[in-house]
Amino acid sequence: MSKASKNHANKTLLRLETELHHLKQKFQMGHELRLQWTPNNGSKSGEVTGTTIRIYESDQEKALDTLRHEFIEYLLTQDLVAPYKRLINKLISLFEEEMYDRKEKLVERLQELAT
Repeated sequence: MSKASKNHANKTLLRLETELHHLKQKFQMGHELRLQWTPNNGSKSGEVTGTTIRIYESDQEKALDTLRHEFIEYLLTQDLVAPYKRLINKLISLFEEEMYDRKEKLVERLQELAT
């Protein structure tokens, strides 16, 4: 990588980190998020895995747009999807308890018939 390319990459990374800090301050949320910028020519512009926003765009403006998109999507997922996941997990747990109780009662009935 040439010195000019490396300098441009450093400026882009600094701009992305500054923007992420700005978004955290503006929304007062997402403070656990960190940034990873890995420019490539893949099909994805970016994604969030765990608490890491991964940006794949090499163009600075596209990378900034992707960062904003992924940040907001993360916040929405945390606030809107997480409660549904908790509800579904609770329903699964209750269903499993119900099925266990039914199975035990059936075993007892069959055991009585076997004697």
